[in-house]
Amino acid sequence: MDKFNTEDLKEEKLEGEVDEENSSSDEVYPAEVRVNRAQFSCSHVKILVEKRHELEISPEFQRNNVWKSSQMSELVESILMGIPIPVIYLFEDRDGNKQIVDGKQRITTIIDFQDDKFTLNGLHVMPSFNGKKFSTLPPKMRGAFEDYQLSFYIIQPPTPERVKYDIFDRVNRGGTQLTHQEMREALYMGKATEMLKYLRMENGSFLKATGNSIPEKRKKDTYLILRSVSFMLLWGFSERVKKLNNGKDISYKSDIDDFLASTMIFLNNKADDGLIKDLEHRFLSSMDYIYDIMGSDGFRFAHEEGSSRRPVSMPLFETLTYVFSFPVVNKNPLRTKQIVSIKKKDWDMSGSFNGSNVDSVTKVVERKELIDEILNELYNYA
Repeated sequence: MDKFNTEDLKEEKLEGEVDEENSSSDEVYPAEVRVNRAQFSCSHVKILVEKRHELEISPEFQRNNVWKSSQMSELVESILMGIPIPVIYLFEDRDGNKQIVDGKQRITTIIDFQDDKFTLNGLHVMPSFNGKKFSTLPPKMRGAFEDYQLSFYIIQPPTPERVKYDIFDRVNRGGTQLTHQEMREALYMGKATEMLKYLRMENGSFLKATGNSIPEKRKKDTYLILRSVSFMLLWGFSERVKKLNNGKDISYKSDIDDFLASTMIFLNNKADDGLIKDLEHRFLSSMDYIYDIMGSDGFRFAHEEGSSRRPVSMPLFETLTYVFSFPVVNKNPLRTKQIVSIKKKDWDMSGSFNGSNVDSVTKVVERKELIDEILNELYNYA
């Protein structure tokens, strides 16, 4: 095997990928979009976050993480004056838990002030309150602050994931349209995002197996990994998922956004450490096996003589990652390489790995049938 060298490799697009960010949303709109208006007092918001844990302060995307003290003081002054502040957007899940989409700094400031975490300064309309904390304000002003009503738009189920991403992008956009994976990782931070980062970097396995050619800057790499892990859960961990998820499996119904979001939510909230470690082990073992046996072109279809090397195929990546997660591939590496190389030629012509409907249920089922065929053949030769 030639020594792996990343210096000569360039980032490239994925083959067989549907452009989810720029694709038509006709299949989603018109959809059932449920948006509820609500008002909560500042004191109630504090209870929702700190005591009931029903409101998650998730990070806003591409925004400064920390307001200056003058900005925080100005917000408090506006509330004390009774001036309306901009509406805050929340997502609500099926369990009633809420997540901030837009308004993190306002909510954080409101809670921190009630917790005496900063002192007011630079007030122009109410200069007598400069140097005051919440606990040192006059009782009447403390009551006015606690009772101030904040306005919310709450996006509720069954609003589809694609619509949620559209809303998230509209209220958070800073000039550059966000990819769906960037939004997923902002909305569903936790064990899932930690796992994706780990799988991308651990031992360089993913980088070697893909020829270090998958773009990192728009989360294309973690998008590819998340898809693969999601299908691995669907195809190989069904019983364990149901056991951990109150009898509910992770299903696929042609909506890749809902599918990937369901995976991240499951990994964050339901998956135990044992399942996560098993997923990580199988994914990384697969990367190592395919690089050792097939080289850095394992996830690419063959190119015609004289033409450029084809990009990594997204559907092929998901398919072979699952196949090579079984140790049987390493029983007879030479035979495995022969079988897989032949199958790849057939698959390239099958239509199951390309086209605008590559994520349809029909195509996914076809690829799973091809997986079963190749695994049966490998076990027969083991």
